[in-house]
Amino acid sequence: MATLQKIRSKGPLLLIVIGLAMLAFILGDAWKIIRPTQGIQFVGNIAGENISAMDFQKEVDNYTEVIKFANQTNEISEETNAAIRNEVWAMMVRNTIIENEANAIGLTVTDAEVRDVIDRGSDPILAQTPFNNEEGKFDSDKLKDFLAFYQSIDRDMLSYEQMSYYESLYKYWLFIEKDIKSGLLYSKYMALIRASVVSNPVAAKNSFENRIKRADVLMASIPYSSIADADANLTNSDLKKTYAEKKEALYSYAESRDIYYIDYEIEPSDDDRAALLEEVNELTTQLEEVNEDYASFLRRAASVETFSEVARSAKNLPDDVAVRLDSVKVGGVFGPYYNEDDDTYNTFKLISTVKGYDSIQFTAMQVVADDEAATAKRTDSIMNALKKGGNFADIASKYDQTAVDQWLGADSYEPAAMTGDNATYLNKLNSMKKGEVASLNLSGTTIIVKVLDVKNPVTKYNTAVVKRPVEFSEETSNNAYNKLNLFVAQNSAIEELKANAEDSDFRLLYYPGFESDAYYISGVSKSHEALRWVFGAQEGEVSRIFEVGPANDHLLVVAVDKVHPRGYRSVEDATAFISLDALKDKKFQILKDKLAGLSFDEVKAIDNVNIDTVRYLNFTNSAYIASSSSNESALGASVMNLEKDQLTAPIQGQNCAYVAKKISDDSYSGEFDEAAEKARIQSIAVGQIVPNSIFSSLYYNAKVVDNRYKIF
Repeated sequence: MATLQKIRSKGPLLLIVIGLAMLAFILGDAWKIIRPTQGIQFVGNIAGENISAMDFQKEVDNYTEVIKFANQTNEISEETNAAIRNEVWAMMVRNTIIENEANAIGLTVTDAEVRDVIDRGSDPILAQTPFNNEEGKFDSDKLKDFLAFYQSIDRDMLSYEQMSYYESLYKYWLFIEKDIKSGLLYSKYMALIRASVVSNPVAAKNSFENRIKRADVLMASIPYSSIADADANLTNSDLKKTYAEKKEALYSYAESRDIYYIDYEIEPSDDDRAALLEEVNELTTQLEEVNEDYASFLRRAASVETFSEVARSAKNLPDDVAVRLDSVKVGGVFGPYYNEDDDTYNTFKLISTVKGYDSIQFTAMQVVADDEAATAKRTDSIMNALKKGGNFADIASKYDQTAVDQWLGADSYEPAAMTGDNATYLNKLNSMKKGEVASLNLSGTTIIVKVLDVKNPVTKYNTAVVKRPVEFSEETSNNAYNKLNLFVAQNSAIEELKANAEDSDFRLLYYPGFESDAYYISGVSKSHEALRWVFGAQEGEVSRIFEVGPANDHLLVVAVDKVHPRGYRSVEDATAFISLDALKDKKFQILKDKLAGLSFDEVKAIDNVNIDTVRYLNFTNSAYIASSSSNESALGASVMNLEKDQLTAPIQGQNCAYVAKKISDDSYSGEFDEAAEKARIQSIAVGQIVPNSIFSSLYYNAKVVDNRYKIF
């Protein structure tokens, strides 16, 4: 039970180092009760199975808590939330598809197999859990101790913070266990697929010979850009030919739309800046008179910098504050001043300076007894024993506690606003000397701590920082809205937007193939309503003005130009994607006719020709051509079977047409090993090519429908 005592004894400290992340769990059951789209019940469909919005949200909430726990934070940005939703959806799609395939062939993962992975610690994800030994390796015994402890917890004996931590840790482990099981099933299924890929002696021999042969060649290249587009005379027939060749690459798994949009950012006016400066001037005067309760003052001042009861190193203060510390005395105020880097007006007070440490090594134990008096008596007894030279770990063990030596770096806590017990704990550690022992009472819990070592004593600063971003006023916002609204009223069709946006100082942007999982339009947060509008609109529709952005600081107008249903693009819709390839094909044909029958010397005399010497050209490797700055995979296959001084036929490259002449050839050293070569071929095939191809086919057959945008 040593591990459990370690966890228990570290309860208050874990609030500092790891933090708690229970809010989403508490609120999760509420499940977005009020929604403008409350009639929608499903976020999508995978292989004929409807995925309910509630089930999806539950998975998102669980994964969010895992991310919080793993990253030791309570804060999740909107961008991270969007990434979590996409990751959860991707996991649900993969797991559903693989589970359906596995069920069809009777493939399963047993609990015993999962336990075996855990006992052996063979899954890399296990090393990311808190159940590691001193070497940082997963220790299954520590996990088993925790699970046994969790099942036997007397919740009345623990504080809310401690119980919350154990709940978070337990749910974190359930996610890890679930991930291991789904990963095992995926691995089993792909192992079956890989086992079906075999090589043969003929393929092995050809592979070896192609791999060791090499040649030096003279390469002549003529860029396609040397031919004017108009001279290529691209026709509809050319486009249809290229479309037929590339049709499979033009399949879309989801509906998409070509959109035009105006993203108009509202900027603060000169009057807004002047008004804020006047306000910060007044706050500077008030800050000079404040001597306590700085936290309340900063809240009233609407500062984006919160007050911390723990002094901070200069490196963990805002940069604009840190560089001005030498310009103010203790008790003095510096400001107001403007910081261009974050567009803020600022003022700050240097309350005091203290000595602290960059890193502290310490150990701690919790004192537990039947009541307050017994706890106080036991605390005195332990403190006396320690002051007389008693061994901390031995004494902790005597009272069924585990004292673990650990380092705490200032960078792990100083950036946060620390208050209450957390601040008391950290301030005490920073005030102690190496070898010193102290006891603390934190919310009724007694902790005895000993500082074992310290690194880099530094000056730390207690500061109260008023940092106010420059923001636009309601009047400025209204003026911007009215300006855009007038423009849209006068230009209510797409063609009118395209023709007149620039003259009206609006930038009209184009996004072809926009899909709903983009989550944002123009990368601007809080644009979900606009996204829902896009996928409910018809071709040619222009939206109303949406107020979007983190502070409603962007005005967004969207127009739907084209709607592309799921499936193969039509030739007309695909023109933008295939026209460049079709043009290259046409230009190559022109150059091919021009190069036909010429000697290498005659080729060298053509205008716009570049000559490169390429060494060690190989059948299996791409060749880098310096003059065209491109890797060309077609060159090796075209050259390797030539005789010395023989010229290739014209070769179609990415950016150029080529002809090449072999000037020498030889081979890399090596003996043919049939078994090794067959294994190499199979390894390449089953590494990524086969699994990716198989899963793409399964995804296609599953007919995945993603309607998350309608709800989230």
